[in-house]
Amino acid sequence: MAHKRPTIKDVAQQAGVSFKTVSRVINDQRGVSDEVKERVREAIAELGYVVNYSARSLAAGGSSVVGVVIPRLTDPRSLDLLSHVGEVAERLELGIIVLTRPILDSEIGFSQFIGHGIVGSLMLMSPRSVSAYLPFVRALDIPTVVVESLLEDTSQGTVPCIASDNYGGALTAVRYLCELGHRRIAYVSGTDVSQNRLRYQGYCDALLEADIKADKALVEPGRWSWQSGYEAAQTLIEMQQPPTAIFCANDTMAMGAMLALRERGLCVPDDISVMGFDDIPAAANSRPPLTTVRQPTTEMVERAFGLLQRARQGEQVAAENQILPTELVLRASCGPPPQETD
Repeated sequence: MAHKRPTIKDVAQQAGVSFKTVSRVINDQRGVSDEVKERVREAIAELGYVVNYSARSLAAGGSSVVGVVIPRLTDPRSLDLLSHVGEVAERLELGIIVLTRPILDSEIGFSQFIGHGIVGSLMLMSPRSVSAYLPFVRALDIPTVVVESLLEDTSQGTVPCIASDNYGGALTAVRYLCELGHRRIAYVSGTDVSQNRLRYQGYCDALLEADIKADKALVEPGRWSWQSGYEAAQTLIEMQQPPTAIFCANDTMAMGAMLALRERGLCVPDDISVMGFDDIPAAANSRPPLTTVRQPTTEMVERAFGLLQRARQGEQVAAENQILPTELVLRASCGPPPQETD
């Protein structure tokens, strides 16, 4: 026979307090001594009581659960962001529900997770287009913040956005390759989203600064995936004049590219340099360790939670773009171009 799930009344009896006192502790309300809070929390732990966030929402006037929308569960960058979200949410004693974008786009996802008040605020990670989500955000009318994408037109208002300096990071990265002496630098792109457009513009402007004519043949389309980076590198090295360096729009594609190069008997960086963008955890442990552009992930996530907390407290949060600086991380995958032999 299944064990009966403990209730809030069970917690009250175990702690020797009233139902209302337990509710105050769960909702972090004033008027409860530290000693009583500790007894209630010990009772919760001993009984294995799980907070009913839907009921908590009704009692507290709004759910403390944050809905976190990510593009897909198989994307390493999304998982990296999600790990930071989990750490900050735990520190703030907030619950999170992870939603993938297709679920959120469906009527079922809307009604089950948001319409019933389970989710009290929303964090959109890397949406393809912020503008496309604005009607949804307005209709939702709960605190919302976007991470890793920007408003194309800030006059549209409605939602604050936080992202790293995608343009500046790419500009610095390609400048470094130019300073090493590279003249044929390829770009493996992501899909047509704001991050990719800004990184591509940084790539182009760095070449222009170095008086290098951009060659469209050196730009290979990618899909942010390991496989697309692998395939792009195969295409690039088969060129009559292959590149001496490959700048990939993310680390995942860069690591796929490096395997393709190794399989062709090429040494990174002696024969060809490879650079990524993001600095996901696997980048430091790749073969060789990947030179990349580090995004300030922890700061972006902390700022996002800060904005949501302020909005939940009734503060008017400006619907503006916040752009945070990136950092070039030098590792072993980049070096000077190979010397030409007669």
